[in-house]
Amino acid sequence: MNILVVSKTDYFKLKIKKKNFFFIQKKKDLTIKKLKKLKPNIIFFPHWSWKIKKKIIDNYLCIGFHASPLPYGRGGSPIQNMIIRGFSNTKLCAFKINDKLDAGPIYKKISISLKGSADEIFINLYEKIYKIIIDLSKKLPEPKRQVGKAKYFKRRKPEESVIKINSNIVKLYDFIRMLDVSEKNFPRAFLKNGKNKNEFSSAKKKGSTINANVLIKKINL
Repeated sequence: MNILVVSKTDYFKLKIKKKNFFFIQKKKDLTIKKLKKLKPNIIFFPHWSWKIKKKIIDNYLCIGFHASPLPYGRGGSPIQNMIIRGFSNTKLCAFKINDKLDAGPIYKKISISLKGSADEIFINLYEKIYKIIIDLSKKLPEPKRQVGKAKYFKRRKPEESVIKINSNIVKLYDFIRMLDVSEKNFPRAFLKNGKNKNEFSSAKKKGSTINANVLIKKINL
């Protein structure tokens, strides 16, 4: 059995050392021509932001991953959207990709903690995804259709990283940590200060105080 992992992160390519596993990281390399050469039995899509062509979905078994309790939380930025809504845990769903957004039947659903920085959450998330990929590559169960009313999240925009001054300590701490991620999908939590931008990271909360690193940058106009 040939397994293809399509992900823009290096994690899975560095983690999985098996002869029957192949990897694609760039959008331009995900082509029918390439797939015909690799002949994958399953294509896994962990951490992939781009739309998958219908011809690929129709001709190959494609499995995606989503960090919300589907059908609740379909759409973009699930980790941040769950945290900002006050959740301390979420679900990681491995689902069959179809032509509707995050709507396919689910192969596996497990709990994921939302404690710590976004970087820490993603490291834990990737480790769990890795284990699911290995398990489903060995034995693929019949997926179960999603049950319940669908709730859709919008992908966060860069301007939504501005800190709201009137936030309470808990919400402010959650806001800083949920945006504290190395991959530059969106800015870290920040405040504008004249011609500068103050970015916050490595937040630690103790009682009613927050200790965080601040990086001061000039705003590019």
